[in-house]
Amino acid sequence: PLFADTIEQLLNEPGHLFKGPYLDIQLPFQQGRGGADFFPDLPMPYQPYLHQEKSFTRLGGPNPKSTLVATGTGSGKTECFLYPILDYCYQHRGEAGIKAIIIYPMNALATDQAGRLARLIEESKLRGQVTAGIYVGQKERESSMLMQPDRLISDKETLRLSPPDILLTNYKMLDYLLIRPDDRSLWQHNLPETLRFLVVDELHTFDGAQGSDLGCLIRRLKSRLAIEPDYLCAIGTSATLGSGTEQTELLDYAAALFGEEFNRDAIISESRLSVGEFLGESLISYVDIVPEDKINELDPANFDRYEEYIETQYQLWFDELIQGDFADSDWRIELGEKLKRHLFFHNLLKILAGKVFSFDNLFDELIRVTRNLNNQDENYRSHLLNSLIALISEARKEDGAHIRPFLNVRLQLWLRELRRMVGEVASKKPRLRFADDLNEEQLKTHLPLVHCRECGSMGWSGLKYKASAEVSGDLATFYQAFFRHDPKVVYLFPEEKIEDDPEKKFFYSYLCPKCLHLTNQDGKECPFCNHAELLLVYVPDTRKQQGNRQVSVNECPYCNTQNSLTLLGSRAASLTSVMIVQLFSSSYNDDKKLLTFSDNVQDAAHRAGFFSGRTYNFNFRAALQQAVLAGGDGLKLTEMPAAFIKHWSALLDENKYLATFLAPNMEWLQDYESLQKNGSLPKNSSLGHAVNQRIGWEIVSEYGFRARIGRTLEKTGSSIIYLDPELLRETHLRLLEPI
Repeated sequence: PLFADTIEQLLNEPGHLFKGPYLDIQLPFQQGRGGADFFPDLPMPYQPYLHQEKSFTRLGGPNPKSTLVATGTGSGKTECFLYPILDYCYQHRGEAGIKAIIIYPMNALATDQAGRLARLIEESKLRGQVTAGIYVGQKERESSMLMQPDRLISDKETLRLSPPDILLTNYKMLDYLLIRPDDRSLWQHNLPETLRFLVVDELHTFDGAQGSDLGCLIRRLKSRLAIEPDYLCAIGTSATLGSGTEQTELLDYAAALFGEEFNRDAIISESRLSVGEFLGESLISYVDIVPEDKINELDPANFDRYEEYIETQYQLWFDELIQGDFADSDWRIELGEKLKRHLFFHNLLKILAGKVFSFDNLFDELIRVTRNLNNQDENYRSHLLNSLIALISEARKEDGAHIRPFLNVRLQLWLRELRRMVGEVASKKPRLRFADDLNEEQLKTHLPLVHCRECGSMGWSGLKYKASAEVSGDLATFYQAFFRHDPKVVYLFPEEKIEDDPEKKFFYSYLCPKCLHLTNQDGKECPFCNHAELLLVYVPDTRKQQGNRQVSVNECPYCNTQNSLTLLGSRAASLTSVMIVQLFSSSYNDDKKLLTFSDNVQDAAHRAGFFSGRTYNFNFRAALQQAVLAGGDGLKLTEMPAAFIKHWSALLDENKYLATFLAPNMEWLQDYESLQKNGSLPKNSSLGHAVNQRIGWEIVSEYGFRARIGRTLEKTGSSIIYLDPELLRETHLRLLEPI
């Protein structure tokens, strides 16, 4: 009971666990002054932005200049250097050798851009005239020996025998290409003037030792190919820059990295419309905001479908219904024009002014210029702003033959990783804290927390040595001891009184909240530090004999469940996996796409599989519950797999069924690879049987040995298995000893 509100306190403390949401509405980029045919032989499908035109001017023609493209997400950074490079290769078609190298920090980025480059070449007059290849070291199932509509040349031997005009790679692989004898032929046609462009994508990721490695590699490349000084055109892409100081630092860094000169005009930054330019001559015709008595209609939780929510918000703001089909673009284009005529939208854009604001700060500014927004309920103000943001996100605009988003809306919510969590040792409402937020003195009165995932019991934990009465909360030592089941690990559960249970009575002690010493003296004063208050705690003996050594077991002393005591906390991978499921199961997510990033290659490799495995489990539970509700309630457990298969086979075609319920660790099966490649299964395939067997196993384990680990159907109160009382009674009678 002492910890009853601990989690709620942590969640409700502003800015402690969550920060945000933060709103960022970026206005459109300024259009270039020319047309889409800057490069006559390679016309663009749309008019380029102003910053793209500036890049084309620097990088196009016979004397390209080293350039840094520092523009935001979705600004077309790749086109800034890709079009000049392709035009150069086309103008020098027929000349052998690698003319441009593009270095990516990750293979995933290189692979993604490879498809984009292949499509660009395929759909232009460059087809058959310009070649490009990707060499990243990954072994492909089927490498490509030719340029294809959506693939570059990737066969290693083909690239060596006939080097492409453009080579996509990573810096580690480029290092190998310069030293391996087998790759020597890749450079056989390169004269000192052949390689003209060297691009490093995401330049800011190459810092520290990795940046030094890349700098040395670039110098070795230029030396190997005998490139004259100031001849190579170096190009780097980076995130949007801020102050002039940052720009100077980036120029110096790029010059040191590439060994090339970058003048003051080398940075191409983005140019966006001002608020006035964007709003143009739009006149105010809507001034009212949605009143507070409509809060239930503003709350998205009160709608089952995303479409219903948007339709209602449209009516609340503009006092009319959406005309036409919801899927049409016409009403969305009209919505953009209506928003331009709303006073609240005008004020919102002017306050943001291209900057990022938290909701709280944004409200403070909006209150000054908006009637009826003072002293309103916090939930109402949040729902009001979310309502308008949803409409802005839904709006569209016409751009020639293209329909584009009205504005670029970004909403960010920051969540802190629940690591190194400790609980205050106190007699009243102990707070859950992050150890990293505490100073050395405060840490002396905090201990790690454990809880039982079965019955919910919670208590403190620490290390206690035989010769000492002190409980140590040193986290580095404690974590090692906890996970290796060291017998020095102790659990301390606060109690209100000593129970009259002979088995428990022996394990009661008093804990000093100031010095964290245990004593058996039934007094109000600590014998070690004279602190006036002691806490009654139950300290169960969790030591067991295993072979010739003692170990500590994580068995809950209240419900006696084995391995149920776990540390309170959750790392980023687990938190993210839960968020993924929530986002993908939301009826408001009609465009299910996800990108996850990690600063560490090993973490990225681990989390890709981790997210895939966790997501499968959560999705399977949802599918199983739907099958239960559709007719599985009351069936025998042995009958449930067949009912599940029948239910989903009727809703999905065979291929979709297999792709949906194939477990991640079965994706290596040849039949599934064939299904992915050809869209059909080979004759006499056993994949369906294997998937159905796995479904049976997943159902039994979900209701069996895994029934109470995590957010299972049983723990969430969705469905549960139970014993037939009549059969149980009959079995009981048969087992009784005959009279």
